[in-house]
Amino acid sequence: MTPPGMSAAPIGGASAAGPVGVALLGATGSIGTSALRVLARQPDRFVPVALTANGNFAALQEQVARFSPAYAGLVQSCPDAPAAWGRGPDCLVAAATHPEAAIVINAVVGAAGLPATLAALRCGKRVALANKETLVVAGGIVTDTAREHGGELVPVDSEHSAILQCLAGRQPHEVRRLLLTASGGPFRTWPAERIATATRSDALKHPTWQMGSKITIDSATLANKALEVIEAHHLFGVPYDRIDVVVHPQSIIHSFVEFVDGSVLAQMGVPSMELPILYALTWPERVPDSGVPSFDPVALGGLTFEAVRHEQFPMLGLGIAAGRQGGAAPAVFNAANEEAVAQFLAGHLSFGGIAERVADALQELGGSSGDTLDALLAADAAARRHVRSRIVAEL
Repeated sequence: MTPPGMSAAPIGGASAAGPVGVALLGATGSIGTSALRVLARQPDRFVPVALTANGNFAALQEQVARFSPAYAGLVQSCPDAPAAWGRGPDCLVAAATHPEAAIVINAVVGAAGLPATLAALRCGKRVALANKETLVVAGGIVTDTAREHGGELVPVDSEHSAILQCLAGRQPHEVRRLLLTASGGPFRTWPAERIATATRSDALKHPTWQMGSKITIDSATLANKALEVIEAHHLFGVPYDRIDVVVHPQSIIHSFVEFVDGSVLAQMGVPSMELPILYALTWPERVPDSGVPSFDPVALGGLTFEAVRHEQFPMLGLGIAAGRQGGAAPAVFNAANEEAVAQFLAGHLSFGGIAERVADALQELGGSSGDTLDALLAADAAARRHVRSRIVAEL
């Protein structure tokens, strides 16, 4: 049982032709820098041939100096960027379709990563997908594109990588349920009234993972887990009523798969994104890598599990409901959340206001058409405008 377009043929083995070219979108973010550490440890297998960043010119410049890619691009304008670099949002597509890249690691944050994913799949490339919003916004279109053009979608998210590993060699009719784990974020034990007034500093203190600010806030609201449920639905073709979430504060078990005979498989590992990144590059093979510490169950101590407190974390239910509704609702959920999180980080919205603004956008726009990519992008833009207008009206 494999995600759409995946052939189970290894792509990352060393060969007489030399290492496999990799395009890395979002190279200066947390996933991007982890990916470069992985690539640096596998020079005989992989070589970075294209690197892009959103706006961190200094960091990208250092990466280009170290890895000498054939292509570099910066999404935001910067007067100091070399003239040879790609510029603007189109640089993501240019990197994703670079002729020397057989694999594209999409670590872009948000719906901005969608065009590059589609472009790479149309070229028949493997997309190591860390940009879950790609599947949330346009899951059906993306999976159809992978099938039609011979591209591959291989998940990088630790939860979906875990599911992929547990499903190896299994058939769809053998699977009863997928169970995603959530750390619970920094507010796992906080009462509702305290969560509603949490500060930016509070929300950015994730207990187990080091991530970018947007995904860290999404983890604090559990919006990230809602996005992952939608992503799992599209990747593995499992109905929403057979995908559950459980809180696991230690972040050691990354997901479970329950089979129809009652057996349960779990994938475990230290909380490091370097593990799923490497597996997405080499799947279905495993290769030696010395960058992650050996697993020591005694040192880790006990593993605990808790039910999700849905009343205190309404974003999980809102996102799953949007996924069930289908059409443009998942795109509206994602766009409204992106805008609300940006406004929270900018100090214009309370933490509790994130869920309020997203719920309002879904109420107003969730029933919009989602039949085409243009319709989904229009719903995305409308949701962002809706959230901004409501916040401006309240200031």
